[in-house]
Amino acid sequence: MKKNVSLLIVSYNVRQYIAHAIDAIIKSDLDDFEIIVIDNNSFDNTVPYLKERYSHLRQIKIFQNTENVGFGSAVNQAAAIAKGKYYLILNPDTIIQEETISTLKDYLEDNPNVGMVGPKILNADGTLQLACKRSFPTLSVALPKLLGLSRLFPNSKWAGKYNLTYLDEDQISSVDAISGSCMFIRSFLFHELKGFDERFFMFGEDLDLCSRIWKNNYEVHYVPNTQIIHYQGESVKSAPFDSINEFYNAMILFVDKHFSFGSGWIMKFAIRCGIYIRKLLSMVGEKRSQILSVTIDAIVILSAFLIAISMRFSHFEPITMSNGLVPSIYIIFWIGVGFIFQLYNRYILSYSRAIISSVTGFFLAVAFTYFFKQYAFSRFVIIFGSAIISILIPGWRVFVHFLMARGLLNHVKQKNPILFTRKTFIVGADDEGLRIADSLLKRFDTGLELIGIIDTKLPEEENKLPIDFIGQLSDLRDLVVKYRIRELIFSTSAFTNKEILNLMNQTKDLRLTYRMIPRQQEILLGKASIEDIGDLSFLNIEYSLFYSLHRLTKRVFDLTISLLTLIIFSPIILLLLLLKKGRKKQYWGLEGNKFNVTIFNVRSRFIRELPLLFAVLLGDLSLVGSTMFEITEPNPNLICQPGLTGLERIRSIKFNPEDRLALDHYYVQNQSFTMDLEIIMKTVFSN
Repeated sequence: MKKNVSLLIVSYNVRQYIAHAIDAIIKSDLDDFEIIVIDNNSFDNTVPYLKERYSHLRQIKIFQNTENVGFGSAVNQAAAIAKGKYYLILNPDTIIQEETISTLKDYLEDNPNVGMVGPKILNADGTLQLACKRSFPTLSVALPKLLGLSRLFPNSKWAGKYNLTYLDEDQISSVDAISGSCMFIRSFLFHELKGFDERFFMFGEDLDLCSRIWKNNYEVHYVPNTQIIHYQGESVKSAPFDSINEFYNAMILFVDKHFSFGSGWIMKFAIRCGIYIRKLLSMVGEKRSQILSVTIDAIVILSAFLIAISMRFSHFEPITMSNGLVPSIYIIFWIGVGFIFQLYNRYILSYSRAIISSVTGFFLAVAFTYFFKQYAFSRFVIIFGSAIISILIPGWRVFVHFLMARGLLNHVKQKNPILFTRKTFIVGADDEGLRIADSLLKRFDTGLELIGIIDTKLPEEENKLPIDFIGQLSDLRDLVVKYRIRELIFSTSAFTNKEILNLMNQTKDLRLTYRMIPRQQEILLGKASIEDIGDLSFLNIEYSLFYSLHRLTKRVFDLTISLLTLIIFSPIILLLLLLKKGRKKQYWGLEGNKFNVTIFNVRSRFIRELPLLFAVLLGDLSLVGSTMFEITEPNPNLICQPGLTGLERIRSIKFNPEDRLALDHYYVQNQSFTMDLEIIMKTVFSN
């Protein structure tokens, strides 16, 4: 039986994305379709996962290759068994609107001169993906692109011709080519052209097909009446080859095939130059963060010693007398220590490692001046310069986290700090939205601060929401500005894909990050990343808090802070004790032990809990730990010491016993000096 539309999808290690793509297709308003998935030998368990998830749907057919044969070849495989009047060649990392298939089908039926169409394609941040409409890469088209003029003059017909940026993105246009991520073509034409040229492995086959369609007296049109999201480049991430080389080799193949000898030679020369330039820029781009962090730290160290030397010496004698060895040798010390602590590769923005690295650099500098006394010009210079370094090297990293949390800098995928989080709304107050909110509230490693839920109307049972209902969707822009929101997480069951994409398109100027959670999955999809937000698993793991070094540093930290605070506030404590403002309480400790503390009967929570610091000194309490329980409650069987504050206290919800146990496990697994400091600061700022 002839189907109306066959969807041809090639997958390669994009298990989570393709499931979301198929879910979006299933919600389509067109019923007469089939989905054919060709998996190019993924190693992420894609095929078993899809077969288990969609085994009940007969219109989905899944096949697996024993090797990665490339995109074009796999599409040809799918087309050989497809039964549709039309083919929708779709990337697995896309999300279509409900009416996308029917809109594109109707357009081809109404325009017999058009052989293939493509929709408006959005990036994950709501901006237009420029490749959805473009010209063939002739020399006159490619040159402004290579020179960067297309960015400077996007509205110029000459400079902006590569991606046709001078055209209205919301207007139907006849174009040379569309994106291979979503191509809607007449099936007879695809077979008449013998499908994709399989010499193109995974780039350039879309351009080649578009060129052959035009030569076959059919047109290619860009149809923005419908739009999709494309999480560009997901399959390339795990590809075992140089994608930059593949792209430019595909361009050379395209030129050889479609251009004349003279112009082809010039184009190939320009493309080969582009390969080396692009590789160089790519290499620099990959190391940009490392180069920038080393440069900033070197400038900080140099500036610190120039300031210190100028305050001690009038004519910079240490620099001139050492022939520049001072402060050059100190820059080498601090930068070298930074490399040892992986401050310039894996932990570029770690301010805790920056503190330790700065202090270690100070001791190295002291040791150097001890053994090489000819360079020991002044203890003041070493101490004062080190003090500046110890503040500024961690300080600029703290400032970067602050800017990222407020959306002023792009988020860097490193360990998410508890102190600096990105403010987030859940969009959708249905069961799925509430499930998302509940999962996020229990996680402390997402880097997200959940502010509240918004929807089209006030939920009937607002009191049952796990977090506040902030307002209605019609006021989204005002709410985003008021609460300084950086991310929106959509419940895909509360809104249609069309509604979600329209919201993204309407708010793209707010520079938000948009995320979605696929049906019945515990992951966040967004901006070329997948983040797990499912339940924490604690089987066969190592607990940081149980290491002797971590326990020692935690104890020293507790003793130092509690003793200093008690000394500073001793007059207030003595006065309240003399006024008999205290009352005794008893709490549960570790292993079912109990301990007594005094609590002041005053309004201020800080003053009221000051006597608890005596319990910290005695080791019954910690500054940061598990929730405190009075003995009037059942024994909570704590796995770590109770604390004056902790993970539960920095969340505005009440956790049940199972969730609280998960929090304690998470804390003992990830405890560090930095985490304790962040929790304390978060507690202070939130009160």
